[in-house]
Amino acid sequence: MTGSVSDVLEAASAEGFVTPSAADAGVDHSTGFLRRGVDQTPIRLDGGHLGVDIGSGGGLPGLVLAGMTDGNWVLVDRADRRCTFLKWAVGELDLADRVEVVCGDVVDLARGSLRGVANLVTARGFGSPATTVECAAPLLSKGGRLVVSEPPSGGSRWSQVVLDELDLVDEGSWHVESATYRAFLSGGACPERYPRRNSRQVADPLF
Repeated sequence: MTGSVSDVLEAASAEGFVTPSAADAGVDHSTGFLRRGVDQTPIRLDGGHLGVDIGSGGGLPGLVLAGMTDGNWVLVDRADRRCTFLKWAVGELDLADRVEVVCGDVVDLARGSLRGVANLVTARGFGSPATTVECAAPLLSKGGRLVVSEPPSGGSRWSQVVLDELDLVDEGSWHVESATYRAFLSGGACPERYPRRNSRQVADPLF
């Protein structure tokens, strides 16, 4: 390893990919994605399992989580500049043997090579709840989990009808430090018609 996570997050902040406060809290915030429920049950990603971080941006949480787990990771972002940074960061952290950076659209990946193969999908500020579940659910294998960061405001942002259609079970939310998280468990039967193209999602969101 030629650099530390702190160094990489500081560089992400300098590039404008994360705020200085997000960089400072990055490790603690990312850790919260792996602690499920009130009892903080660990979410494991062992060797041979796959995690996918959608909208990776400056590496939160996917890049940090890759260093905390033994599994393989795919970090997905659409912006060339952010992908270039992520590839540099993966090299700095000596994670190239387990982490792949894919510069592309999650919709295309969820309709192709990454469909139904992820044991864990993480999303931090990826999009609206409707967009997040529509893009993430098709990536998950049976028994896989989607873990998202939530805003601090109370109340549910998630449609039970849509979760049922996507074969996702809401496992509830939890708090770590000042952050809130929520997990969804996949039954592995997301309909083939999802995810729809981005233009369709914008014109007719699921909820």
